[in-house]
Amino acid sequence: MNRPSPKLIGAFVTAALVLAVAMVMFFGSSTLWTQSSRFILFFDQSVNGLNVGSPVKFRGVPVGTVERIMIRVEGQEPDSTAIPVIVRVDRTRLMDDLGVTSEAFDPNFIADSIDRGLVARLSLESFITGQLFVEFSFNPERSHGIPRHLAEAGEMREIPTLSSSLDDITDDAADIISRLSELDFERLGENVNQVLENTATVLAGIDSEGISRSIVKTADAVSDFIESGELSLTLQSTRETLQSAEETLAEITKTARSFNLEDGPLTAKLDLWSASLTKTMEELQLLSTTTSQMMAPDGSLRYELETMLREMSRASRSIR
Repeated sequence: MNRPSPKLIGAFVTAALVLAVAMVMFFGSSTLWTQSSRFILFFDQSVNGLNVGSPVKFRGVPVGTVERIMIRVEGQEPDSTAIPVIVRVDRTRLMDDLGVTSEAFDPNFIADSIDRGLVARLSLESFITGQLFVEFSFNPERSHGIPRHLAEAGEMREIPTLSSSLDDITDDAADIISRLSELDFERLGENVNQVLENTATVLAGIDSEGISRSIVKTADAVSDFIESGELSLTLQSTRETLQSAEETLAEITKTARSFNLEDGPLTAKLDLWSASLTKTMEELQLLSTTTSQMMAPDGSLRYELETMLREMSRASRSIR
């Protein structure tokens, strides 16, 4: 019969709304309704940039998140200084979104995958923020022989890890720097200076001006000889001489045939001499023709000779 209090009703409604929102957030983010598998990884390098909640990917496809990052875990080898990281793989998402069977990432699947080269490594998510993520991949060549950090197998399966690409680059750079530090730069500088001094001494002893003058003088002489036309006159004289010799030979042959010496020894000798002279004249004629063609104004030899002389002139000017 009493009038209800508006404040009490408002407080009740507010509390109910807050409780409803909390229940939605709890059940929405809870893993009670999902199937997941947890694995432990040990990284020997720094995990700076890896945070709780960082993605876990299989060859670039998100499959889970980082759940915990610790210093040591129970059962870790005493001499192990690696950082243990626990990751959670969402098997429900694998089945619903990625079309993977329910056996994926179960203990038997992981054991078989490790035998086939399954490894994990840290990769750079962003060059700007420096955030890291965990990436699963298969690397059979490097997976064998990776030491384990858990003394005994526990509830979570240990997946072997490899060093990140950044660590590989850092190690290579450090190795290069260490090798450079072993070089004797002082001795190397002395050897270079000695080579330069010897080279300077040799260059100083070369009479470049004399060589240049000799080359220029030779080139000028050859060029003057070609341009003077004496070479053409010589070739013309050679052709006229060969022609006269050929006419003389023809007259000798004609005169010899006018005698009746068919059975005598003189005829055989004359025939032999005539054949030899004819062959010699033909060869001289061929040589003269070839030389004329080569030394003609448009001949290849004359063109090559003039080209060589021009190159020698340029070389002599360069030496000067």
